[in-house]
Amino acid sequence: MVLRMCLLVGALLALPVLPARGEETPTRLRLCSMDVDYPPYALVDGSGHLQYMLAQAARGLGLEVERRVAPRRRCAEELKFGLVDAMMGAYSPERAVYAAFPMAGTQADESKSLATPRYFVYRRKGTPLQWDGRRLAGLGEGRIGVESGFSFIIERLQQLELAYDDGSKTLELNFAKLAAGRLEGVVAMEAEAEALIARRYAGLLERAGKPFEQTPLYLMLSRQFHARHPAYSARLWQALQDFRTSSDYRQYQQSYP
Repeated sequence: MVLRMCLLVGALLALPVLPARGEETPTRLRLCSMDVDYPPYALVDGSGHLQYMLAQAARGLGLEVERRVAPRRRCAEELKFGLVDAMMGAYSPERAVYAAFPMAGTQADESKSLATPRYFVYRRKGTPLQWDGRRLAGLGEGRIGVESGFSFIIERLQQLELAYDDGSKTLELNFAKLAAGRLEGVVAMEAEAEALIARRYAGLLERAGKPFEQTPLYLMLSRQFHARHPAYSARLWQALQDFRTSSDYRQYQQSYP
């Protein structure tokens, strides 16, 4: 009897260790990318900084990234229903209801963010609009433009009880409205806004004070994907952090056109 038990234990120990049920290793990640450029972080053609970072991290894990392009709101809806597995975006309590983020306690783990872009308020040159870090002065009866789907910026504008217009999905459209006097200001990502001003609005548009927001961006995973692959999700977020802090990524950023 003892011999049989020893043989049984030996046989069990010789079996390969399999992942727990629900922890099977995925072979692909269905990523939904926005249908407008947010340089240098994400571009429609897939060549942005964060898209490159994800491709390299996924390759190291043997994961194929299957990318599709759609409007931001559609990406969020498809993530909510598990039709895609991931998208890139900022943390908000609203998004945390349907998306999984790398967490540190009850807060999103900033060490595992992809980037932390800054957002400024922009105005027509010489107008009185001014953001001092707490209060927006000089708005009067005007409105602030914000790109559709920028929920974390919209939530901030709502908290401040500021009138806003989120009917445009690109910064180019919002800056055109601002230059034409249809908006008094626009909240925009610094890198994209400064490049657009230099290219098209030099001497016409300018910053209106201090940074309005500085928000980490994350790889958001659908709740469905995270429930099926919780350990793998943690490995993916860690792989992204590792690559972001690597010398390879720094060299890539320096050589980026």
